[in-house]
Amino acid sequence: APVVEAPAIDFAVLYAEMIGGLPQGYGGIKPVDVSTAMAEATPPFLLDVRDAAELEKDGYIKGAVNIPVRDVLKNLDKLPGLDEKIIVYCGSGQRGGMLMGVLRILGYTNVLNMAGGLAAWKTAELPVETGSMPEAPAVISTPIIEDEALFTALDESMSTLPDGFLGTKADKVKEMLDGATPPTVVDLRTAEEREKEGYIKDSINIPVGELFTSLDKLPAKDAAIILQCGSGLRGSIAIEGLRLLGYTNVLNMGGGMKAWKAAGYA
Repeated sequence: APVVEAPAIDFAVLYAEMIGGLPQGYGGIKPVDVSTAMAEATPPFLLDVRDAAELEKDGYIKGAVNIPVRDVLKNLDKLPGLDEKIIVYCGSGQRGGMLMGVLRILGYTNVLNMAGGLAAWKTAELPVETGSMPEAPAVISTPIIEDEALFTALDESMSTLPDGFLGTKADKVKEMLDGATPPTVVDLRTAEEREKEGYIKDSINIPVGELFTSLDKLPAKDAAIILQCGSGLRGSIAIEGLRLLGYTNVLNMGGGMKAWKAAGYA
């Protein structure tokens, strides 16, 4: 019998739809709102996706369950049902944004990412547990995988994330832009935001909601690209979609335009 080729997964369409369906604020939730939610009678499922060494060094949020980001998709039975509220957090927000997008594409409808990660939680002077580790994650659900090929592609991508998780800092971006072959900076903010807050010289503007229908505006898939948004969240969601589409040299600027301005750059 002839081998039937499975249709290729259209990640551009999946990401365009997922980003279009994000709540206001692109699925970000402030640490103080996470703290409030965790104090409610039925708190949300709080997922810490950092590595064990980070938890030991920096502590964790009381009530969190820890599954490192590269292992989450192999442990969906340890997450609640598809419509339960899940709040993801990492160290700075980068891993959380990537994973939030991936979980939403898999059908989890109520996933949020804590903006700025544990660093922002600490800046807000919220309490951190130290000197212990959270309880081991328990099996609490039967995952529903509607599309095995999609699941496998997402798991493969997340489980092979490089060190640094495709994030970079404003000073590194500045260094690259001052170099001999500067990368293309893609500004994912709206035209209004650019007008109001300014922008990085020579950056191209593709609002994140249009990115996956405007791939023709991006340079080649192996060209150096820096994603930049307002705070880093939109870039962290989009970068995983570009990785799945075969872009091999993309980084997201942590902290976005806020970090660029805080560093005093033009």
